[in-house]
Amino acid sequence: MPNFLRVFLALLLLNSALTFQNRWPTVGVRWVPELSIELAVLLLALAVLAAWQGTPGRIVRNILFGGFLLLVLGRYLDVTVPALMGRSINLYWDSQHLPRVAAMFLDNVAGWQRLLALLALLALLLALVATLRWAFHTVMAALARPAGRCGLGALALALLTVYGAGRLSPRLPLEHGFALPVSRMLIEQAGLMLDATVFRDHGRIAAQPPLPVSDLGRLGGGDLFVIFFESYGALVFDDPRFSVPLAGDFAAFERSLDASGWRVVSARVESSTFGGSSWLAHSSLLSGLRIADQGDYQDLLASDRATLGSRLAAVGYRTISVMPGLKYAWPEGQFYRFDQIYNTERLQYPGPAYGWWVIPDQYSLYHVHQTEVAPAGRAPLLVFYPTINSHAPFAPLPPYQPDWTVFDAAPTAAVVAEAVELNHRLDGRELASAYLRSIRYNLDVLGGYLRRYAPANALLLVLGDHQPPAMVGGREIPWQVPVHLFSRDPALIEAFEQAGLRPGITPGSAVLGGIETLGPLLLRTLDSRPHGSPEPVPFTAAVPRIR
Repeated sequence: MPNFLRVFLALLLLNSALTFQNRWPTVGVRWVPELSIELAVLLLALAVLAAWQGTPGRIVRNILFGGFLLLVLGRYLDVTVPALMGRSINLYWDSQHLPRVAAMFLDNVAGWQRLLALLALLALLLALVATLRWAFHTVMAALARPAGRCGLGALALALLTVYGAGRLSPRLPLEHGFALPVSRMLIEQAGLMLDATVFRDHGRIAAQPPLPVSDLGRLGGGDLFVIFFESYGALVFDDPRFSVPLAGDFAAFERSLDASGWRVVSARVESSTFGGSSWLAHSSLLSGLRIADQGDYQDLLASDRATLGSRLAAVGYRTISVMPGLKYAWPEGQFYRFDQIYNTERLQYPGPAYGWWVIPDQYSLYHVHQTEVAPAGRAPLLVFYPTINSHAPFAPLPPYQPDWTVFDAAPTAAVVAEAVELNHRLDGRELASAYLRSIRYNLDVLGGYLRRYAPANALLLVLGDHQPPAMVGGREIPWQVPVHLFSRDPALIEAFEQAGLRPGITPGSAVLGGIETLGPLLLRTLDSRPHGSPEPVPFTAAVPRIR
């Protein structure tokens, strides 16, 4: 191959490694006709350095190549995480959860398949590194020659001039031919790390107004259920891929409840997270503050702020948390003032495992009902229950059991095979189909419980924690989730209508507020006194960016 073509091919490979885009909705990448400003800067700097002091030695070249690989990795994270999750990555906080996320997706994969996948990934990475190393050293060899230095230096200078002209003049949008700089993302990550550690203001939580005080008199001693449907986003009403096939399910659900005496009002709120990190939405509702990152969450836990649980405990409620996905220690439960936490172990599930999460949501709800709700002569309850079966990758999905006392149906071979395939491919279209089925399962469980077991004087707040990951629903969608309130008391339903919710299972287009406003709304609306405590000003944390 002529030397000119070798250098051209090397430049093309190096440029493509810093300008690729995500192939949505997968973890793959695609080539785009853009230029890398970092590569142009590197070429010009190396050309000037080579003309001044000669080409760098082996150690310096290896350091430069290592820095280039860091930029490539940064590029992959910067285009892939928003495409899959719907938000930009925060390396400081998100990296802490990678082992558990990986374990969840590998749960249904056989050991030999994991080893084969690991070997294939290593082979791919080695081939990529070897290809980029060849391209890098080909360019370095060209810079060692005077003609190569002049040519590459002139090319880099011309590209930087074009980019600068586009940045300086709105009439010349030439910079749009360049990819977003990866270095800017790395600088932002360094800033996020400093904001989370050195410069974090740990006194912000304590400075916020407290949750309203309420006697809950309008609930009349009835139980309050707060049920988070995992990944239940507003796209089930907004996106035709989901709203059309689910329209009949929601209509049948509403008719069956109406026939059973239950009424429902609905709205939508803005979640504090997207695609994951469900505990941020949970803590926002329970605290009345917008908890949007792990730093806010840890500051909240270190505070003495009253929560929805402590407010209800103060008026005689027994507070229960149902956490079927909880496999590790959870000291946060003490902060939220839960009297009892039903984690994986305490739920005592005797049936077959359904994926990483093991326990069917229907079993968890039934077990707690039999243990806590059904007994006579008890105190009124707050039941806080985040479900798990609609969590990504949405499979294997347990079947809804018409007989709530039987949970011995093992996953079929087809169900297990589907889960393995989803974990292998991480294909957005297949995940969307599985997500659709998981929403139907949620509706079956909720409808069955309301018709057969829920106390007649109970109030149920059912809502989503966040939209599903972006590889299911897309990244350019609002962070909105549906909210539903179920009651048999017409006066309560009317009170919540006056608070901004609308009749029926379908929420309107208007947003009620942030998810953090729901706790204060509940306490104020259920207060029987003529003048409740004022609503606190919502604590606003920075919403993660999307580049």
